[in-house]
Amino acid sequence: MKYLSQPLRLVAALSAAYALQVPMAFSADISATVPSGGGFVVKDASGAHERFKVQDNGEVLVPGISSAPANGQLTCFDGPSGRLGPCAAGAGSGPTGATGPIGATGATGATGAQGATGAAGVTGATGAAGPTGPTGATGAGATGATGATGPAGATGAIGATGPTGATGATGLTGAPGPAGVNGAQGPTGATGAVGATGATGAIGPTGATGPAGSATISLTETNATDTCSGGTKAVTATCSAGSVVSGGCEVSNVADSLIAVSKRASANSWTCTFSCGAANTVHTYAYCQ
Repeated sequence: MKYLSQPLRLVAALSAAYALQVPMAFSADISATVPSGGGFVVKDASGAHERFKVQDNGEVLVPGISSAPANGQLTCFDGPSGRLGPCAAGAGSGPTGATGPIGATGATGATGAQGATGAAGVTGATGAAGPTGPTGATGAGATGATGATGPAGATGAIGATGPTGATGATGLTGAPGPAGVNGAQGPTGATGAVGATGATGAIGPTGATGPAGSATISLTETNATDTCSGGTKAVTATCSAGSVVSGGCEVSNVADSLIAVSKRASANSWTCTFSCGAANTVHTYAYCQ
């Protein structure tokens, strides 16, 4: 910054003082013309500190403003006239700058210490026991046929007692017939009531030995099919010829059905009674001889 020399400051001060002493006939501005490269300076009472300065090139300097008390309002100037004054709303705020790039991700912090283990929760109540599953179907097995009993011989008339004859030779023992095939175990029937004990009858004569029974068993299977749904259903299989020896039952869905009864219904038929919760195909089998 360039300052005026002492003679120039004296000339400027005298010019200003003279201008103030001249009577003013008209309202007009007070002008001070500074020399080329000089300026108009206002100092404090001591004359040692500049308070205000206008340069020849138009610069306005206020040297003491940097040490003045801080204020909260901005000062702006009008471009064409250079008039100072408060700033208009929004003045001094430039457009928002572009968003800067995202910074690099910082390093991962150290893992903190593991927290204390929480207290154990209360044990929940035991759930109710599930329902019992249905009873499985009884297997179908044929009972072996009992050999036919030979006819009883006629009782002969008691003759007169003759003389004792000589002992005859011992006859040859016949070979035993082959053992019959064991039939499948049939269902156990209900125990009947015990009847009254009858009187002991007289011992009758021994009848003649009947002919040996055949060891061959021939069974024929027949069956009946029906639908059981939401209740009980009785299904009977009947032998077309001969008598029933045994029988059996079958359901298509063992998880939702129950075989309630399996029995011989008559000399030539077998009956199964089913209990079903949903639609099921049911079968009854009869083994005939």
